[in-house]
Amino acid sequence: MDSFIYLGACPHIYNRIKITTGKRLNRIAMAVIVNLDVMLAKRKMSLTELSEKVEITLSNLSILKTSKAKAIRFSTLDTLCKVLECQPGDLLEFQPEKEK
Repeated sequence: MDSFIYLGACPHIYNRIKITTGKRLNRIAMAVIVNLDVMLAKRKMSLTELSEKVEITLSNLSILKTSKAKAIRFSTLDTLCKVLECQPGDLLEFQPEKEK
């Protein structure tokens, strides 16, 4: 089964990337690392405490903390930054793949 991601402002624009889905889907290594655990340690805050303050489920925060999330909403990032008193760059780090 194939699905498509549309590039551009409108879905009717035909610049698109074909994504193949199925059981043998290869995981794509993300170059963006989430440093939520580092900020929690700096703030001496537990994941449970953060979950209560930002009103995000513990399981969703855990997915974010382990860098398994595929996306994050700006509103979520905004709330995390307010509660943790940090900048987005403190939570997110870009690590490009090393060439072989």
